[in-house]
Amino acid sequence: MKTNWFNRLLLSYLPVFFIISLSLLMMTYLTLGEMSKKASVKANQALSHNIAKLIDNKLQGIDSLLLYEILNNDKIIQFFVDNPRESRNYADISAAGALKELIQNNPAIDSIYLYRTPDATVLTPSTLTKLNPFADKKYIGLTLNSRGPYQWTARSIPSAGAGQADKRVISLAKNANLKNLSFLIVNVRIESVSEWIASMADKQTTFVHLADGNGNPILSTEEEKADQAHAPGPGKVLSSAVSEQTGWVVSSGNRDGGILEFVSSLFYLWIAIAAAIVIAGFAWIIYVSRRQYKPVQTLINLISGARKPSPQAAKAEGADEFKLIEATIEELLDETSALQEQHKELSVYHRRHLFLSLMEDTSSTANFGHYLEEELARLGISKPVTGSIVAIVEIDHYAEFVAQYGSDQHLLKYILGASVKELVENKPFTVWTEWISHSKMGVLFLFHHNEGDPEVLDCCEKLRDWVASNLDFTITVGIGRLIRELELTAESFREAVNAVGYKSSLGTNRLITRDHILEKPKGEMFTQLQYFRYISQSFRTGDDKWESYYQEMFHTLSNRLYTRDDLASLMQVLIGYLQKEMAESTEEWNDIWNRDVHSALLSALEEETREEVHEAFHRILHDAFARFNKLRESKSSHQLMHQVKKYIEDHFGNPDLSLTHLSDEFGLNPKYLSRLFREAFGMKFIDYVSNVRMEKSAHLLIDTDETIQDIGRSVGYDQSLTFIRVFKKHTGETPGQYRKKNSL
Repeated sequence: MKTNWFNRLLLSYLPVFFIISLSLLMMTYLTLGEMSKKASVKANQALSHNIAKLIDNKLQGIDSLLLYEILNNDKIIQFFVDNPRESRNYADISAAGALKELIQNNPAIDSIYLYRTPDATVLTPSTLTKLNPFADKKYIGLTLNSRGPYQWTARSIPSAGAGQADKRVISLAKNANLKNLSFLIVNVRIESVSEWIASMADKQTTFVHLADGNGNPILSTEEEKADQAHAPGPGKVLSSAVSEQTGWVVSSGNRDGGILEFVSSLFYLWIAIAAAIVIAGFAWIIYVSRRQYKPVQTLINLISGARKPSPQAAKAEGADEFKLIEATIEELLDETSALQEQHKELSVYHRRHLFLSLMEDTSSTANFGHYLEEELARLGISKPVTGSIVAIVEIDHYAEFVAQYGSDQHLLKYILGASVKELVENKPFTVWTEWISHSKMGVLFLFHHNEGDPEVLDCCEKLRDWVASNLDFTITVGIGRLIRELELTAESFREAVNAVGYKSSLGTNRLITRDHILEKPKGEMFTQLQYFRYISQSFRTGDDKWESYYQEMFHTLSNRLYTRDDLASLMQVLIGYLQKEMAESTEEWNDIWNRDVHSALLSALEEETREEVHEAFHRILHDAFARFNKLRESKSSHQLMHQVKKYIEDHFGNPDLSLTHLSDEFGLNPKYLSRLFREAFGMKFIDYVSNVRMEKSAHLLIDTDETIQDIGRSVGYDQSLTFIRVFKKHTGETPGQYRKKNSL
């Protein structure tokens, strides 16, 4: 090739690669150095605090020792006792011996002496003298005149001889006799403090300064390095700590690192320079890439324009590799163009769109039949279609199916569709399957001769049986009727969807055809309202009859057809009746209903068949009824209220039946009786009496031929108008309308 693109790209990118890599390494090094510096600051903080605590502990120990000796050492105590002068000699000698013993046992103590204020006498381990000739009389005078508490003080002790340097110590005065203001003074060698610090800090890498609370220096590890010619100088103070015992300040830091310290001090500058180099490198890469991309851009333009120069001519011209690639791609364009067109025509979305178009009511669309023939021919169905049947295959209990199989559900759906095609492999008709929703698969049977329903029913039954026998789920198949005109297939589709919708009444794992739907009448909601009223009222009052009403209601449901949506709507009405009754009960009952029972009933609506809904509702209501009865029985007046209830049921025909009548009968206050009745049965006394009377009158209207006036008197209403008004309020119909409706 004329142009060596590899070398060209290598020379373009390799230098900038090295520059960027070195910059990134530099940024890494600087970052690590900065992190190390922060770690050093934390280490110095810990060092300063530890040194301050060490000094505190050491000085506190000496302080405690002195206090102990002052309080417990009889020799020292006798020195301060106000004895006659001629009897003090022995006490003074004994106290001097005690001081000498203290110095011997505590190497950190440089000197210690006692001062007796009444006679201005100073006692050291070796001498007894008056204050005036004593070398340290100035500090004693300052101590006498001090009004604040005695503290550790860094100072210099005047030398005893001429030409000698003063000795540096830290001193503490302790009151020994508060009556005459006598005290003890101890001097600790400054070298001892330096040794304590040296035990904690490495003098080669770290420096430590110790200053008093006023900032006056006490000692520094740098004093020992002053005589070393090549010792590194002190660096920057990194941390400080204050002694709790003395108030002194301990400062520490690392020794000067020379050039490395200088580099570290300009951390952000170096980082900025390195970042600028990296950014410049990326800019260079972009620039070079744009230049190198120009030949590629030319190739893309050729591909997008679908130009077709001859590859042989390109080779004859000695073209580079880009032109060779250009010619090769042009050849591939010719070969893939036809495949792309075919792929578009046979794509899944195109098939699905055509299938759904058939399921829609498009019979009025102009030339739709001709369009269908062309599309079916493209799908490989070239034989003339003489009829079609649509079947809807729905997976039973789809929510459980999704929960059980998760991501494997798509594989099982594929197997289900493949099974349909396998069952009709040797049949004289064509089958077409598409999933029209998550749980429903549409199956279109296309006939080319005079085949009909029996063969389709046989295939669907084999499919249902195979799924039930080999898979862990079942299917229900709704089948529409045979349609002789292909463009009217939507009619068969609607019948199939309608058929599978009635599986809630007819059951799952079966075939449902148009004939099955015509065998039973469609269900009506209005006929169930009376049962809803009886069930809800009996349930609230604690009457066991609610279960018989419930079973009777579902018996009537079993004789009629309801879709799943219709059944759910019907049961929601029952829930509404129960909710209304429970809202009028006590607060305790209402809380239980709203918290536990109501939500459980709403969840039961998700069940798929009528029997499943029936069982779920019955179980929930049965448990709730038992729970409410337990609450009733827990009341002390429960037995008495049952007697009242029995009395009402036996004497409901008495027109004088009232709270006053019952209060006389049972010896209770009417208001108290009303409250007990409401707590026991969850409803008012007058409402319960009315329910009993209306229930009895409803049976009399249906089972007897008595007049409405006689029936009203028999249930406790002397005025027929009052009976009619109460009956209509209770049932929504007049007695005459009710008798006429239920006598048909």
